[in-house]
Amino acid sequence: MKLTKIFTLLGPGIVWAATSIGVSHIVQATRAGADFGFALLGFIVLAHVIKYPFFLFGPRYAGLTGKSLLDGYKNVGSWAFYLFLTLTFLTMFFVQSGVTIVTAALAMNLFGDVMSLSQWAALVLTIVCAVLIIGHYKLLNTLLKWMMLVLVVCSLIAWFAAVGKLGFTPSAQAPEISLTSAASIAFIVALIGWMPTAIEISVWHSLWTISRGNKPGKETAKNATIDFNIGYLTSFVLAIIFVWLGALLMFGQGDGFAKGAAAFAGQLVGIYSNALGDWSWLLMAVVTFVALFSTTFAVADGFPQVWKRASVMIAKNPTAETDKRANKVYIISLAILAIGSWWIISDFAADIKALLDFVTTVSFVSAPIYAWLNYKVIMGADVEDELKPQGWFKVYTLSCLVVLTVFSMFFLWWKFLS
Repeated sequence: MKLTKIFTLLGPGIVWAATSIGVSHIVQATRAGADFGFALLGFIVLAHVIKYPFFLFGPRYAGLTGKSLLDGYKNVGSWAFYLFLTLTFLTMFFVQSGVTIVTAALAMNLFGDVMSLSQWAALVLTIVCAVLIIGHYKLLNTLLKWMMLVLVVCSLIAWFAAVGKLGFTPSAQAPEISLTSAASIAFIVALIGWMPTAIEISVWHSLWTISRGNKPGKETAKNATIDFNIGYLTSFVLAIIFVWLGALLMFGQGDGFAKGAAAFAGQLVGIYSNALGDWSWLLMAVVTFVALFSTTFAVADGFPQVWKRASVMIAKNPTAETDKRANKVYIISLAILAIGSWWIISDFAADIKALLDFVTTVSFVSAPIYAWLNYKVIMGADVEDELKPQGWFKVYTLSCLVVLTVFSMFFLWWKFLS
C-alpha cells in the first residue's frame, strides 16, 4: 500500500498521538530514564494500560453516534457538561503554556538566543494561531502526519545508535534510588499524569473524529478504533524509547536536567546528539522542535474546539447563524488561550520543570473524574447494548477506573493528610 494511501486512512488517531508525544514523552519520559534508569518503566506501561479504555471511548462513541463526548456529558447531566467546561477553563492556560514553553526553548536552542524565551513563545503561538485560523483541522491533520513520521523514524535511529554504542543497559554504576521519597512520588505522579496524555484529551479526539464528516455507525467506529490503536501503539513505543535513551545517556552520570528553559532544551537535544554523534545535532534539534511544535498545534486546536462545540450546545435552537457564531467563538477562545498562556510563560521561564510538574499533577488527580464520565457516556442509552463494553473488557475497564481512583486518592492523602 502506498504511503499516501496509508496517510489518507489515518486521521484523528495521529492528531491524538501528536498531542501525546510531546512533554510526556520527550521531556517526562526522558527525565524518568535519566533520573531513575529503568525503574519507572513499569509505571509507563501501567499508565498506558489503565488509561486505554477511556481514551478509546472518545473515537468509538463519536464513530457510533456522530456526537462528541461533550454531547455525551450533557446526556449524563448538565452538571457533568458544566463541570468539564469549568475544569477545562481552569487548566487550559497551564496546559498550553506547558507545551509552548518547551517548544519555545527548543526553538531558542535551534535558532539561537536572538530573542528571549517569552518572545520565542509569542512567535510560536502567533504562527500556530495563524495556521489554525487559515487551515483549520484539515491542514492540522496533514502537518501532524508528516511530523509524526519524521519523529518516529529519527527516534528509532537514535535508539539503535545508542544501543549499538552503549549496549542495552546503562554502563555507569547505578546510584541508590528510593521510589518512596517525596521527590520520587511527586515525579511519578507527574509522569503518570500526562502518560500518554491527560484523559480529557479524549473529548478533543471525539471532536476531531466527527469533524471528518463520516456517516456514524459500526464501520466508522471500527475505522476510528483502528486509527486510534495505531496512534496509541506509536505513543507506547516512543515512550519506551525515550525512557531508554534517558537511561543509557544520562543515568548514573551525575547530571540532572536543568531548571532553566534554554539549558533544559540544550540537554534534551544533547541526548540525541550524544547517541548519534556530533553530526546529528542539527537533525535532532529540528526533530525535537517539530515534535513539541506538533503538540503545541494539537493542544491549541483542542481547547477552542471544546468552546466552539459548547457554544452550539448551549444555544437552545441552533441555526446557521449559530454555526457562524461558533466559528467566532473558536477564534476568540484561541486568541484568549494564546494570550493567557504567554502571560504564564513569562513568569515560569526560570523554572520550566516546576510548571510541567504542576500541570501534569493536576491531570493525574482529575483522571478518575474524566474516566468515570467517559464510561457513563459509552454505557448511555444512545449506544446499542451489544456495542457497549461487555464481558472481560467491561471488567477490565472498571478495574482500570478503580486503579485510577486509588492512585488519585492516595496522592491527595499523601500530599495533604500524611
